[in-house]
Amino acid sequence: MPALRFPQSLSAGMGIGTATALVPVFLVAAVVGYAGDQSAPTLPGQQPAEKALPQSSFQSPAGKRPTTPAPGTPRPENNAADRDRTRQAAQIEFFEKHVRPVLAEHCYSCHGPKKQNAGLRLDTTAGLRAGGDSGPVIIPGQPEKSLLLRAVRRETDSPMPPKQALPPTAVAALTQWVQDGAALPPDRTESTTGDPRQHWAFRPVQEPPVPNPPDPQGRLRTDIDRFVAARLQPLGWSLAPPADRRTLIRRAYFDLIGLPPTAEEIEAFERDPDPQAWEKLIDRLLASPHFGERWARYWLDLARYADTKGYVFTEDRNYPFAYTYRDYVIRSFNEDKPYDRFLIEQIAADQLDLGQDKRPLAALGFLTLGRRFLNNIHDIIDDRIDVLCRTTMGLTVNCARCHDHKYDPITMADYYGLYGVFASTHEPKDLPLIEEVRRTPEVIAFENELAKREKDYQAEVSRRHQQQLQKLQQPDVLARYLQAVWESRRLNGEQLRNLARDRDLSAFVLERWRQFLLAEQKRQDSLLAATFQAAGQLASLPEKDFAEQLAKRLRTEPAKGPADTVAPVPPVLRTALEKASPQRPAEVWTALARLWTEAATATQPTAEQQTLRRWKEAGGPVDIPLADFDKIQNRADREALARLRQKIDAFRASNPHAPPRAHVLRDNPAPTEPVIFLRGNPNNRGPRVPRQAPRLIAPNAGPFRHGSGRLELAQAIAHPNNPLTSRVMVNRVWMHLFGKGLVRTPSDFGLRSEPPTHPELLDYLAVQFVRDQWSIKRLIRRIMLSATYQQSSQADPTVIQRDPDNLYLARQNRRRLDFEALRDAMLAATDRLDRTLYGRPINILAQPTSNRRTIYAFMDRSDFATLFRAFDVASPDQHAPLRYETTVPQQALFLLNAPWVLHNAKAAAQHYTVRLAPTPRDQIAALYRLLLARYPTAEETTLALDYLQQAPNPPDFPPLAQLAQTLLISNEFAFVD
Repeated sequence: MPALRFPQSLSAGMGIGTATALVPVFLVAAVVGYAGDQSAPTLPGQQPAEKALPQSSFQSPAGKRPTTPAPGTPRPENNAADRDRTRQAAQIEFFEKHVRPVLAEHCYSCHGPKKQNAGLRLDTTAGLRAGGDSGPVIIPGQPEKSLLLRAVRRETDSPMPPKQALPPTAVAALTQWVQDGAALPPDRTESTTGDPRQHWAFRPVQEPPVPNPPDPQGRLRTDIDRFVAARLQPLGWSLAPPADRRTLIRRAYFDLIGLPPTAEEIEAFERDPDPQAWEKLIDRLLASPHFGERWARYWLDLARYADTKGYVFTEDRNYPFAYTYRDYVIRSFNEDKPYDRFLIEQIAADQLDLGQDKRPLAALGFLTLGRRFLNNIHDIIDDRIDVLCRTTMGLTVNCARCHDHKYDPITMADYYGLYGVFASTHEPKDLPLIEEVRRTPEVIAFENELAKREKDYQAEVSRRHQQQLQKLQQPDVLARYLQAVWESRRLNGEQLRNLARDRDLSAFVLERWRQFLLAEQKRQDSLLAATFQAAGQLASLPEKDFAEQLAKRLRTEPAKGPADTVAPVPPVLRTALEKASPQRPAEVWTALARLWTEAATATQPTAEQQTLRRWKEAGGPVDIPLADFDKIQNRADREALARLRQKIDAFRASNPHAPPRAHVLRDNPAPTEPVIFLRGNPNNRGPRVPRQAPRLIAPNAGPFRHGSGRLELAQAIAHPNNPLTSRVMVNRVWMHLFGKGLVRTPSDFGLRSEPPTHPELLDYLAVQFVRDQWSIKRLIRRIMLSATYQQSSQADPTVIQRDPDNLYLARQNRRRLDFEALRDAMLAATDRLDRTLYGRPINILAQPTSNRRTIYAFMDRSDFATLFRAFDVASPDQHAPLRYETTVPQQALFLLNAPWVLHNAKAAAQHYTVRLAPTPRDQIAALYRLLLARYPTAEETTLALDYLQQAPNPPDFPPLAQLAQTLLISNEFAFVD
């Protein structure tokens, strides 16, 4: 172990930080090693030595720099290449979802496969890049100079499209795409135009024969090793030497439970003579309740888990019981729930016979806890289809929302078959309880208070409902609705909604009025219909000299003609108009409204008034039930009621005695029969399609027959014959144990994916996975018992040079701890970790900070913490198959200055093993043993003693705490070999 070095001297003023928390200069070198070069970490002040791990590109305190990466060290450019590939894939996905549909709808007719006006073709990558007669139309990163953008913004002499401008959202999508680099997928080639079912991922999984390569050293313990060695030996390579036991136990602890081993655990494992010691260690860690906490985090990234909805106008932004889904995932991993059952529960738990244990209902959070997209149901369903197909099968199905998938055999019929499944469901307002409630005094008090608040809320809803009903009966409001009904006679549904929005009316009420008056017109001798028809014709008189024309019209009987253009004016309306003497067309409607309201409120109504008051009777257009109040609320009502509801939801969500519930889906009484939305437009409906699984995975299954079809869909996805499900999950498990998957695109196994580096090994593990009853723990155990997993991360320099990405698995990959593991490791190493399982989310950013594991942190979509972004925590806005691994200054600044880190350092310095040490030398030894689980070398001890004697000594952050911080943020702490 290379010595941890310190500056030989520090002048009194050489600290960084506040006056109350000085951080010594050497910490800068420590963090530069961490944040400056993630793949070439160094300890603070470490000097280069033979086979030492490379330092940062910044100089060490002694001024020396290494020049050659050490054997086995992944190179920075390779990690950068991985990030570039991931970023490129995300940008291409944006193109397929947001840009290609715009081009297809508005541009292909003139610049597509049949016509290429001005020499421009926009339906191929080659055409987009080449441009047309006027030259390139796209300049990546420069939308203001891109001819395509200038044309759609109508800034050129030839604006496009020529007849009608693109919607602003379409222009915004094109602009963002060009600004981000205008990423484009490769055009189809001969290799992608054959039968797509012959693509490696779509072929049935078959168990390959296990190779039998030569094994002179006796290293090939498992079939996994034989598959790997069979790829290495033609190159003249072999597996790297096995890692030492200290490295292995640390690797196993972080891989399985996300926590570091103690010094005592390391020493016991190193001394254990049992040849089964490694196997027993794996079994013990797999049985740990903390296994589920580590592996659930990976799944929650895929499920875009969060405790909030994102931006949702005035409704409650929280998912108050999201945590029950997180706990369900943790519990499922701990119980080693069969993966097929795990998937089925997350798609259709409400369709299963759960017996007395209702906790699996929380599994439906997989579908229900996504973004709300301003409550656009089409986008919500699209998000559910996306997370389902990418997570379980590695398919980018949502490309087919607007057009058949350009590469994979997924049609629009497949997409809308899935759409129909989720359109046939709803989220109930009354969330089901999932655990039996013990009637303690605290629970009873909570229920009583909640009932009181709900009663007060319902009373306020009823009061505002009555206010709205009264408002709808006022003559001025009634007049505006009657005028809008007349003017909307020939409008379709969308046009009606637009008219209502422009007039500040309720589209729901307007449609009720329209249907009511249509029915009245079918009644014989309806005075309501006659007065409405006559008022509409009179209000349609030209506005010039309107009063005179109206008076003349009222004095003379009209000539005979169609009822739509000429109708007699009923005497009761003639009288009302002569009394009102309208000067403008709108005043005709006001007069009619007053006539109708006077009839409705008359205490001794005449026969005519009895007929005219029918509009106000039960079931009439303004007799709107309380259940439909949300459809007629004005903005003030919505905001006021939303504030009340938020308070109730916050009380229920934050109260520790609130019984846990699940965010579930329920099937509608009658399933939706879906149709294809042409070009993704819900208002442009195409042919009807059945609700069924994509034909790629169930070619002979046929339409779903039971309810929404969710259970049948879940069974099709989890069926052993599905060629994708087992392969995708095996690859994810491999990725989390090696840092990279056998397939480098873990959520895209389609025709654009990279082929697996070891296809036979992937299929072999997929077969074993299903054969082992879909046991994730047995799969992990199988992999970890291989010599391939137990290799050292050091390797022959020639191998590294020829295989810098470690595609051939000739070594283990050195990995940096993710944020959750880093934070949890700091808490565990300083003996402060709260190991309580499950429960409501906690704000880990609040002061005083919580010591619970990071998986229990409150995840806020609409205000995603800057700290999480800085340390590459997956955004909960979308499915995240892997995390970017960045090195940015904010990481270093946090580790240097964050109160939470400094508090951990002080806690370590005050730990009883350090505090009770009799001498500074013993304190240093105790601190190393506590934080790095080893004793310091003689050189490290000498350097540390020198530093402790010379360092600044502020009262609230003494030198020993500064030394503790140095160890906590060292690369030895933050990396796993």
